[in-house]
Amino acid sequence: MFISGIRSEQCCETTARVASDLGYQVSYITEATMTFPMQHKGITLNEDEIKHRTECMLINRFAAIRSVEQCLQELS
Repeated sequence: MFISGIRSEQCCETTARVASDLGYQVSYITEATMTFPMQHKGITLNEDEIKHRTECMLINRFAAIRSVEQCLQELS
């Protein structure tokens, strides 16, 4: 299962976690996700920081982190 979409840290991450819990092999395609800067307690995380954090939470537990190119090769 390939995961891409909007709100890397919400919709995409949650979908990857649930899919993994349901037994799917999940490939998370970070470069095919999008998010927006977020602020909490006066600290702003930019898009790249949020995507990096999401990868850290998913890798080797819920999903394999893949590039678009890697996914296309897997489909060939």
